[in-house]
Amino acid sequence: MEPGDLERLIDRELRALPPPHAPRALLPRVMAAVEDRAQRPWYTRAWLQWPVGWQLASALMLIGVVATGGVLLPQLRDAVMALSFVANMRGDVAESAREVEVATTAVRVVWRTLLAPVVPWAFALITLMCAACAVFGTALNHLVFGRAFR
Repeated sequence: MEPGDLERLIDRELRALPPPHAPRALLPRVMAAVEDRAQRPWYTRAWLQWPVGWQLASALMLIGVVATGGVLLPQLRDAVMALSFVANMRGDVAESAREVEVATTAVRVVWRTLLAPVVPWAFALITLMCAACAVFGTALNHLVFGRAFR
């Protein structure tokens, strides 16, 4: 069977079917839903269905909120600027802390690789030099000055 023949056959069979009918309970359920919606309180309905007094009150409230926002906007801008200054300072402090961390790490690496192995030997050499100076001073005191300084 060709696709065109199949399409015509299905179309003929569907046209031969009787039109669908709504269930008997559909109309009472729709009417009950409409009645329930009509019985709802005014504040749960759409704004255009509110009583006129409440519409005016809510419109005035909206205007008041917008006007208050317009008046407070400069103060809000100043507060945001202050917060951004604090955020910038916080960023500067964080950047400085990172730089200090890098510097201390570099000093620690230099200490461990270059200075730590040499420091004990340098300390020993300085100690020996101090001892040699003490011995030389004592010898000089005995020989040259003839024990003049005691």
